[in-house]
Amino acid sequence: MPRPKEQRGANRSSPVEAAGLKDEQAREILYLLKLCRHVDERMEAMYRQGRLAGPIRSARGREGTDVGAAYALRADDSLFTAQLGAHLVKGVKLERAMATLWGRIDGYTRGRDALVCDWNGARTFTVVSTGPADTCPPAAGAAIAYRLRGEPRVAMAICGDGAKSSGRWHQALEASAAHRLPVVWVVNVSGSRSERGRSSVADRAAAYGMPCLRTDGSDVLDVYAAASEAAERARSGEGPTLLEAVASGDPVSRFTDVLLGEALVSQEDVKEIQAGIDRDFNQGYEFAQRSPLPDPTELTLGVFADDRYWNREPSRGEARA
Repeated sequence: MPRPKEQRGANRSSPVEAAGLKDEQAREILYLLKLCRHVDERMEAMYRQGRLAGPIRSARGREGTDVGAAYALRADDSLFTAQLGAHLVKGVKLERAMATLWGRIDGYTRGRDALVCDWNGARTFTVVSTGPADTCPPAAGAAIAYRLRGEPRVAMAICGDGAKSSGRWHQALEASAAHRLPVVWVVNVSGSRSERGRSSVADRAAAYGMPCLRTDGSDVLDVYAAASEAAERARSGEGPTLLEAVASGDPVSRFTDVLLGEALVSQEDVKEIQAGIDRDFNQGYEFAQRSPLPDPTELTLGVFADDRYWNREPSRGEARA
């Protein structure tokens, strides 16, 4: 049974309060965690059934990092990652994301690629045929633009710990440290790779003269608090931060238990949230299947900016359903 709030003690702050979140924000985070897990599981099932060509990039067990980090960003901040869940948190529409994955014209890339991004809307970006660190140099580039324009905006890149073996990752970190850019570098580290204690990610931050915040990737509130601190540090002109998130548990069930324990949700609320997510997914899937395939005659459009292809609605005249 959840404990009533009045029994927690006047001097004891709840985990949600300690993170600086309102109750409705905590419930929104629970929805996002469960949405990311549900989308991941359903997409993987469809892929195995031959109903989706791919690509599938499972983030199962790392939802705490994707949700906690992306939720700390403002609407005009930018996010660079290949993880679909983080894009959804930042504001990417589920139905258009699914149309993208099925190669339809109502997707964000209009059938040209199955990687989701919405630079002109949610301010998210990924790289076609992305490698583990390919989104990091563009994140540094965006941060340079914000610095030159005097805009109080932040760029964030989320990647796995395999990225630190890439020269692109090191070059991006070096540039951000040298120019004190407003950027947050988030690295997901598997718990199995950190069993011997502190991983090498924090050591890499010290080599570039930037702070590293090591968080529990299984605790979405811990990640959110650290990401918020790093984002405000960048926004105030203090330069980049490396955020290391080590996940060794289930962030979805863990946060569900927190909200149940704080009486912010009931078991019925949790069931209703899950049912709503299932409806949202099914509606997104139906939207994607109704959307036409792209018109092959438009294949060469949108390569150069002067045809303004991406500034107008896609043609449906010759599109094949």
